[in-house]
Amino acid sequence: MLALFAMTTMAAALASLPILIKQILESTFIDKDPSLMQTAVLAMIALFIIRGIASYLSIFTVNKATGKLGIDLRLDFFNKLLTLPVSQYSHLNKNNEINTLISNIHQITQTTPRYITIITQDSLAIIGLIICTLYLNQEFSLLLLLVTSFVVLVTQMTHSHLNRPDQESLLASKNLIQHLSQSIAHHRKIRIDGGQMYESQRLGKISETIYHAEMQQAIVKAIAVPAGQIITALILTAVIYMVALQVITGALNLHEVGALISVVLLLILPIQRIAGLPKQLAHDQKIIETIFSFLDQASEHDTGIISIPHVSGKFVFEQVRFCSDAHATPILNHINFTIKPGEVTVFTGYTAEEKNALINLILHLQQPASGRILLDDHPLADIQLNNLHANIAMLTEDDYLLDEKIAGNIAYGTMRCANEAKITTAAHASHAMEFIRHMPEGLQTQIGKTDTTINKQQFRQLAIARALVKNAPILILDEIPTHEESNPGNLLSALEKLMQNRTTLIFNQHIPQLKKIDRIVVLENGCITESLKEPNNFQAKKEKQAISN
Repeated sequence: MLALFAMTTMAAALASLPILIKQILESTFIDKDPSLMQTAVLAMIALFIIRGIASYLSIFTVNKATGKLGIDLRLDFFNKLLTLPVSQYSHLNKNNEINTLISNIHQITQTTPRYITIITQDSLAIIGLIICTLYLNQEFSLLLLLVTSFVVLVTQMTHSHLNRPDQESLLASKNLIQHLSQSIAHHRKIRIDGGQMYESQRLGKISETIYHAEMQQAIVKAIAVPAGQIITALILTAVIYMVALQVITGALNLHEVGALISVVLLLILPIQRIAGLPKQLAHDQKIIETIFSFLDQASEHDTGIISIPHVSGKFVFEQVRFCSDAHATPILNHINFTIKPGEVTVFTGYTAEEKNALINLILHLQQPASGRILLDDHPLADIQLNNLHANIAMLTEDDYLLDEKIAGNIAYGTMRCANEAKITTAAHASHAMEFIRHMPEGLQTQIGKTDTTINKQQFRQLAIARALVKNAPILILDEIPTHEESNPGNLLSALEKLMQNRTTLIFNQHIPQLKKIDRIVVLENGCITESLKEPNNFQAKKEKQAISN
């Protein structure tokens, strides 16, 4: 509303300018009164000052409004991105759509202020100048209104014709690319059979077709541009002729003519900007459609109806099969096993796709093609998604800061309400306090900056502390440190504490040196090839195979 008020003030100031010009001319050439002329000049200066203040308010308020629009669009984009089905993420990363969408949002928020200004401010300016003309001379105002409409129409027709894509030229270019691709693909056959001359002639004919199509378009442009200029010149000549006749007959005086000429001159720029607006909007229409087509995508739908505050951690996989559009064969096939509450299960032998698919199925981020997964004898699909995730803690190999402060990294997401005593206890249990106590501000130290950084082991200790604060009955460990890593003692000790009385699923290519491992599951080619309840025998078997190899 403030921007609209400022634009209305600017339009009123612009529309008042010809009236002041009339007063200056009248006081100079007719009344010859210096005091009236000075008053009119001072009024004109005041008018420019008012217009300048209104222009500042207009630019500031419009950019502020569109800036908030940009914030809303980015928030909608981020929220949609976080709620999309997991299968969409690989497509977005592969085609680099995220960068494109963010760039498009930035571009729209940059161009929107200009469009709003042109549509509102220039329309108000044209209306104000038409009203000013009505005040000065009613007959001329009607003529000016007709002329303005006709000039806009001619400009629109000229622009649309000049910028219309030539279908014949586009088809010829497409045909040229197709034949070039064929020639490159079959270059050996063409050279062996001596077809270079024929191919050159054929491509030359296609090039001539493109040339003729371009020349036809050039002829149209060569006619359209001067035709538009001639029509505009004839219109202006007719206006000048009619004004001249009114001057001769005494219907118009010198000061009225000057005021009307100033109206015409002031109308030129707003009309040009309004006339060129459809072309600019058509250019950005595709960008806007891309943004909103992404925002209109269906978010992940939670089908769960059961709420379980605290699960025991029993998993049952019944002939689970998982397929992906990117793979012809199933990623997981006939997965059939049971994990008891509190059991520590190590998965090994898998590929990255198999591991990620199995974890996503457990988290119910993806659904199996057939079979089902049960948690505490309830189908996983029937458990509310937020409720399911509240019962699962997960440690991954990715080193990623979730918050700027150490305490925020430990109490992240739904654990933000955790008190300092709980955070400190978790930090001690994970051995993270050993490096936190040396930080400048302890738990409130900001990390990730150049002056305060932490290493990979400290990242993992914070992740363990976060899992301890969450205190979920199910734990997923993705590529935990093994005996081959340097100084894993504190980490393994912290992991042992974390795993106590929890159903633990460990994904690791090497068997970790843990005190308790109840089962080792070997996942190869999407199937379970071994499921051993004697880890020592499995390790001995692997060593024997390595020696024989």
